[in-house]
Amino acid sequence: MIYAGILHYADQRDCFFLENGKLRIRLMVAKNDISAIYLHTRDKYLTVEQKDTRACCEMTKYATDFGHDYFMADVTVNSIEGTENAHNPDILCLRYFFELVDSAGARIWYGDSRFFSYEPQDIETMFDCPILSRQEQTFMIPNWAKDAVVYQIFPSRFAATEEIDGSIWYQEPISWDANLHGTLQGITNRLPHLKELGVDVIYLTPIFKANTSHKYDTIDYYHVDPELGTDDDLHTLIESAHDCGLRVMLDGVFNHTSTDFFAFKDIQEHGRDSKYFNWYYIDSLPLNYGSKHEVPSYQSFAFFGGMPKLRVSNPEVADYIIDVAKYYITEYQIDGWRLDVGDEVGHDFWRRFRKEIKTVNPDALIVGEVWHYAPDFLQGDQWDSVMNYAFYKSVSSMICDETLRPSDFLAEQGFLQGQYHTAVLPVMWNLIDSHDTSRFLYRAGGDKRKLRLAAAMQMLLPGTPFLYYGDEVGMTGGNDPDNRRGMLWDENRQDLDLYAWYQRLTYFRHVLNAIPRGSYKFTTYDNVKRILEYHLTSGEILIFHPGNQETTAKEYLGYKELLGDETFDGNLHGYDCVLLRRQ
Repeated sequence: MIYAGILHYADQRDCFFLENGKLRIRLMVAKNDISAIYLHTRDKYLTVEQKDTRACCEMTKYATDFGHDYFMADVTVNSIEGTENAHNPDILCLRYFFELVDSAGARIWYGDSRFFSYEPQDIETMFDCPILSRQEQTFMIPNWAKDAVVYQIFPSRFAATEEIDGSIWYQEPISWDANLHGTLQGITNRLPHLKELGVDVIYLTPIFKANTSHKYDTIDYYHVDPELGTDDDLHTLIESAHDCGLRVMLDGVFNHTSTDFFAFKDIQEHGRDSKYFNWYYIDSLPLNYGSKHEVPSYQSFAFFGGMPKLRVSNPEVADYIIDVAKYYITEYQIDGWRLDVGDEVGHDFWRRFRKEIKTVNPDALIVGEVWHYAPDFLQGDQWDSVMNYAFYKSVSSMICDETLRPSDFLAEQGFLQGQYHTAVLPVMWNLIDSHDTSRFLYRAGGDKRKLRLAAAMQMLLPGTPFLYYGDEVGMTGGNDPDNRRGMLWDENRQDLDLYAWYQRLTYFRHVLNAIPRGSYKFTTYDNVKRILEYHLTSGEILIFHPGNQETTAKEYLGYKELLGDETFDGNLHGYDCVLLRRQ
């Protein structure tokens, strides 16, 4: 038995309440080392003579990655809320330990960071979980977000109020500063496209007054950039979206501002005497804005002088940002915030941010931008979710250049399932591209079979599908800024078959409840055939084939193929996906 692989955190990471009132306890062990684990529980205070609360259950292996297996068990520790005994818990403080059996039949017990060769009886050697306080920390995520499909819009390039000459709108490659005259009113006019596509949430990249087309250099958080329209146009867009069942999220750029932001301009004028001097990280005066050959004399985003970094640990700055965030929740009824460069802002601020936003609207969604490992932001006290760039990397590597085997894909996704809070998994924003990456179709060498497969994986695997505008009609483009071309509205430029495929995917995303909840009986793979299989608890079978060669799955011959609305002939074509149901 590999002791070094056994790990349990007796806090929110591995011992937490679910929204259904049950307590979930998780344990990590070395891969393929343990054949069975039993969770032993009892109350800390009640003696066996008073009430025998001792219990034992077998844990379930729910995920596996390259080096570890992950086990979990759900425990009922008190009466269900709303019943007569709701506030009379059966267990006040849970004590628990694990009994592990390896593949050779050897048995050990694991208690409060200790291993035993016998079953421990002393409660002080067991892990501890105070029930009521832990229950109050239950990670609550808006229900609407768990079944949603998100659509990202880059406002200045999505739709204009009036038709723009094609030589301007469809220019490619596109430059950093190209003004295509996209507007908020243009987005409002195109809401029927989004409804027909089957999306549920619109996420807008920044819309506030700024100097650039991307608007990530905010000058004024309280007003829409005039190039995009007016504050009234934003009201109209949100009200119109809500009227047709769409939610709207804005991009919160709270890590940095423009050098033309009022506080930084005051520093430019008054130097160290400015009352806003401590709103930023000024290294030296006079201010040096940096160049290709030197960094600015102040901290900034990515050492770019045009985006000085806010000192969010300053209470005045924190107050200002939170006032902005609450303003758009209350005055415009936005449905949440996506937080730009979220991992470069401190945890203390995000904890306060969550409390303030959820007080105003508990149903508001908070999503952070992190490209890497992010569980420390996702324990129920800061964000609800993150942009799942791990998914983007895995899908791209497996489909675009085939450097990732199906088993590797499962291992990478298993790592997320094992490491991230259970509540987060249904709402992780699963993207295959964004305004910060090249288009998937570009990385796929223009092969739309690969895009169809990647879109199917977005839609039909656990997590929230995150679509970048135009992917559904075949938009392409290299790295920023070429990934931000004008949306293809000319039907002669659109791939209408691809659009119909996306519509089919969003339909099944919404009707098969097992998909967004990640309800799978088991998964399997074949690295030689390059096949991934997911067996849903509802009975359907998903097969992905991230390879160019024709292959077969004859064991499912005669099943109904739902995506193509036909009988499955047992053949899988290059970069194919089938959703099967027994007839």
